[in-house]
Amino acid sequence: MENQLRVWLRYSFVFGLYMSPTQETQYIHRRVTPNKRLAWRERKRILQQAHLKTFYMYILLVGLCVVFVRALASRKPIPGIASEVVTTTIFSLQALSSLIVAAEGLCCQQQQETFLRILQEIEFSLKLRLREDIKLDILPSRVRWLLKYLLWLSLICFGMAVYNFRQLQHLGYYWYSIGYSIIIRLRIIQLCVYVCVLRNYLECLCMKLQQLVAYRTAPNQQLLDINYEKLQSLEYLRDIKHVYDLLYKAFEQLNEFAGWSLFAIITCYLLDYGCTLYFALLSWEGYLESCSYYVPGFWWLVPMTAIIWHICYMCHDCKQLDRLLATNLRRIIIMSSSQPKFSYRILLQQFATQLELQCIEVTARNFFVLDLGLLMSILASVSSYMVMLIQFLYI
Repeated sequence: MENQLRVWLRYSFVFGLYMSPTQETQYIHRRVTPNKRLAWRERKRILQQAHLKTFYMYILLVGLCVVFVRALASRKPIPGIASEVVTTTIFSLQALSSLIVAAEGLCCQQQQETFLRILQEIEFSLKLRLREDIKLDILPSRVRWLLKYLLWLSLICFGMAVYNFRQLQHLGYYWYSIGYSIIIRLRIIQLCVYVCVLRNYLECLCMKLQQLVAYRTAPNQQLLDINYEKLQSLEYLRDIKHVYDLLYKAFEQLNEFAGWSLFAIITCYLLDYGCTLYFALLSWEGYLESCSYYVPGFWWLVPMTAIIWHICYMCHDCKQLDRLLATNLRRIIIMSSSQPKFSYRILLQQFATQLELQCIEVTARNFFVLDLGLLMSILASVSSYMVMLIQFLYI
């Protein structure tokens, strides 16, 4: 799965979402190359590619800043002071979010590379140590379906929104913000794919613990293709704990290299959602010359709503699976209280304590946690935001 992710991420380099680390020469040093001159040329070629990639990322950062300044310098007046303040604020947040995404792609190369390597190690551990193949076989197709679904939904709705927006009179910074919107949208889809992969690995780990619980609660209903003697051994419990440690590290790395972009994107989407609804309301009530703002606004909000719901739902699912792991482990501790192996009970206690102290969750730099509760907070915030904007209509 890690190799497939790298293939998909290779195309996202154009938008500054991912850049392979510059320490690629370490692989060349480890290779057995009979011709030292060819090895030197290969190292030189890889170093040149790394320098070109870094140069492109800096050019992208400068280009994003130039577009922002040019848009502010050539802005056209929008009816109403509140409307102009709102559109300028949203555009500034979009530009800032795009800069944060590109900066993370440039500065957090090692963290993202470590995350991908941990994913590969988790997959190998599940296959070789825990013999878990059921859900791993369907993982590529599930991730591929999610990626295609979100990309096609965004592409179709984006095309419909652009087609309808071009017929309006007061566009504000819309044409300048298209590039920012693409970078933001692709970044949040990339993070959705990451969370989907981690959720699948958590499901595999939960399945193994549930098998162990089922063996202790219903020993007469054993399956022939499962080695239950190995399943209840100390070594197997250590393997389960090892996979959980890797999963926790993966979530930590995800929060590390994507925390700021998550915070910026969710905040930007929150205000963009309220702004789009605000202009749709103005158009509906006849405050604008054109009464068709709610049509492109609908196409603009559909993919945004779907993506935010997907990532919050999957992050909430990961939290629930983590709590399910803790619940199953407590049941195993209760059922293993009479087991003569002292080392097995000690490891169970240590593992249970670790699960109580370490909570798997996706956070935006600890500003907020992505789960279903965040959706309710977003709904409440957008409602309050709309009430404040509507009050300007009567001043």
